[in-house]
Amino acid sequence: MLPVLLGGFLALLAIGAVGHALATAVRRRRHDVAVLRAVGMTRRQCRGVVFTQATLLAAIGLLFGVPLGIALGRTVWRLIAENTPLVYQPPAAALALLLVVLAAFVLANLLAAWPSRRAVRLPVNQILRAES
Repeated sequence: MLPVLLGGFLALLAIGAVGHALATAVRRRRHDVAVLRAVGMTRRQCRGVVFTQATLLAAIGLLFGVPLGIALGRTVWRLIAENTPLVYQPPAAALALLLVVLAAFVLANLLAAWPSRRAVRLPVNQILRAES
């Protein structure tokens, strides 16, 4: 029960971190987005930038998190199994791993919807006028 709760808590932290990173990136880079919009970037391309960032954040997190999590989890479980009267048998959770990867990409792109909407609705003329 405790590993499931810990996993859920860490997933919630990851979701919050990705959402915060996307919202902060749009807010901090609003001048850059305004310049790109002024020189011809379309609304669709602007949304694509935010969705690409969300996908890359998820991919990099999965690239490091999944192998480290599997290695650490198996090592800890093996140590526990060796010190108690249990037989160590590593679990085969390929389906669960596939679902976690898919869920990470879907959630990251769902989280990108709100910041991409903000990026598309930036008042380009006001942002660029304030800089001069």
